[in-house]
Amino acid sequence: MKWNAIFLTVFLILGCIQPAETPSEQPEKKIKIGVLIPETGLYSAAGVAMKNAAELAAKHTGNVELVFADCGDSPEKTKTAFEYLVSQNVDAIVGAYSSPQAMVAADAAGENKVVYLVSVASTGVIEKKVAEGNSYVFRTSYNTTYWGVVAAEFLKLAEPEKYYFVGYDPLKTFNQGMLNAIEEIYGSDPEMEIYYKSPSVAPDDYKNVAKLLAETVGEKDVVILGDPSGVSINFLKEYRANGGKGIVYSVGGALALPATLKKLNAEYTAFQAAALEETEKTDMTKKYFEEYRTGYGEDANNYAGLLTYDSVLILSQAFEKGGKDKLIETLESGSFKGAAGIYSFNSKHQALWGSKDLKGVIGEFIGGKVEVLYPPEYATSQVVWKE
Repeated sequence: MKWNAIFLTVFLILGCIQPAETPSEQPEKKIKIGVLIPETGLYSAAGVAMKNAAELAAKHTGNVELVFADCGDSPEKTKTAFEYLVSQNVDAIVGAYSSPQAMVAADAAGENKVVYLVSVASTGVIEKKVAEGNSYVFRTSYNTTYWGVVAAEFLKLAEPEKYYFVGYDPLKTFNQGMLNAIEEIYGSDPEMEIYYKSPSVAPDDYKNVAKLLAETVGEKDVVILGDPSGVSINFLKEYRANGGKGIVYSVGGALALPATLKKLNAEYTAFQAAALEETEKTDMTKKYFEEYRTGYGEDANNYAGLLTYDSVLILSQAFEKGGKDKLIETLESGSFKGAAGIYSFNSKHQALWGSKDLKGVIGEFIGGKVEVLYPPEYATSQVVWKE
């Protein structure tokens, strides 16, 4: 009886002890990221690329849950979308498109104490907000100055006889900030600074500007085009149709997509990009370009898409390193791998574009394909008139 009682006691004790979950059985911790995408309005084409890129980033990380919200093309809709994402208990937010939208989202981030990564807009107001105490905002995209820095690098490579600057009236503040940086670095003023208005205001204005320049620009001149929208495609068509010479250098956007350039037969068009497939900046570069093309059936060289992809990757890595509670501190002190390079942030939470590990890229469409001109370590060709 005594031994029976002992056995019964041991059996009961063992029955109450449950085996601990092995690491593989424990639920994986995920970061919940809200993504502001312009599914409707002026920037809807970019919105498609941003959504695709965010989904691809979530697939590549494995620890990300996404919640999307349509921010349209207005600050008001962006504010509503941001508040919706907050109501979904997201851990962080990325996206939006224009500078006015990003400024509203930055304010909402501070009010709601939610980390927000600006993945497209370039306005200096973002850095100002951080300097004034809004520690919840970081920017992975270029600031306005860096857009000018990359364009100045192209002018230094090309050494044109003259250069011309064509801006886009809805983006005049951005264009003028970019041009200021070009003039400061390159040390020369453009032969002409001219802007065309949005077709919604003046449908034929881009045609008038294109014809004027076509009559003026020389064989070894550069036209810097500060319009990333689809109107830039029509401008380029009109410019070449009227005998426009020299190299057209685009800030990217619509004129940074190889498929578009091939369709236009856009010889001697140079453009900016965050990365190109030919530049293996990290082991994520080719993976991004190849899987985007396979998954979505189109080129991945969309600035807004690629920077949204990298923003999701950055948050995933920061979450793994320090968890949600230390997200800001981890972003401030760490370095993070993306398709465009290795990111780190300065005291104003601006990604250090222009550093050794993170540089913009300049490509040129020539001979029916894209060649890399800058940075020099990735160059596959030279400016056409220097070959």
